Amino acid sequence: MKSRVLIVDDDEAVVDGLTVLLQLEDIESAGAFDRLSAQAMIAGTFYPVIIADVRLQTEEQGLELLDDIRRLSPRSRVISITGFSTPELERELRLRGSTGMIPKPSSAAEIIEAITSLLAEVERLVNAGDVADLNQLHRDVRKVLYAIALRKYRLGAEEAEDVVQQAWLLYLEKRALVESPPAWLAGTVTNLCRKQIDRSRRSRERFINVDAIDDMADSSCRAPDRALTLDQALAGLDEASRNVCRLIAVEGHAYAEVSLLTGLPLGSIGPMYIRAKKKMSAIAASRPVSSPARTSPVRRNC
Repeated sequence: MKSRVLIVDDDEAVVDGLTVLLQLEDIESAGAFDRLSAQAMIAGTFYPVIIADVRLQTEEQGLELLDDIRRLSPRSRVISITGFSTPELERELRLRGSTGMIPKPSSAAEIIEAITSLLAEVERLVNAGDVADLNQLHRDVRKVLYAIALRKYRLGAEEAEDVVQQAWLLYLEKRALVESPPAWLAGTVTNLCRKQIDRSRRSRERFINVDAIDDMADSSCRAPDRALTLDQALAGLDEASRNVCRLIAVEGHAYAEVSLLTGLPLGSIGPMYIRAKKKMSAIAASRPVSSPARTSPVRRNC
């Protein structure tokens, strides 16, 4: 957790002095000079420790700020600072959520000790709360996430486990930015399932496509006088068709990826690939190879 302290005092010199003191201890801090400014900052950022002057123009505003803190950031710890304290005031401050009091003036050592002690306390509580929150979230959404992978997208048990675990790891990295964890996790599992299916499909397509071209090239084993190597067959195509065949059959790209890589319309990729394979087969059937040596990267034992 990043240590952040908010200093609220209507005396600018006090805010500046405490800011410098905390910087020397490598503790990040921010300052506000009135209740409304502090309220806006607390609403937008979590400050583990807030140092607040009891009297912000008026004592009532200082007390109302404690109410604001308790409402907006209940996990924050508040140190009240005042130049005049009574048992009655101290009791009132504690009732409104103040953790402790520092009199004006106090030594730098006393101030730093009070702040670092509270920072450590908040960090322990926040970490414990985060673990509890994560465990509860896991219990709440686990069945839904596995149902998406297993039932909706028909993944195998191992694939589903991998997808759900990937989603959790991504969530742990980004959870500070996630507003609705259940919806975010469900959407992430859905996207990961689609990617997994696409990878499997491309793998099957690559196997089938390479085998189809390999069968043609394998004619060199059966009929050397009519054989054509893969490289020679590809050389008989125009450049665009040759690129499409290479990207799909050799590198295993999906049609959508080929469209992005080549700039060709997505709807034209499939028909172009089919025509190219037919042309390669026709070339193989009509032209003898100039040399019996095979140059294709696809190899078989003859």
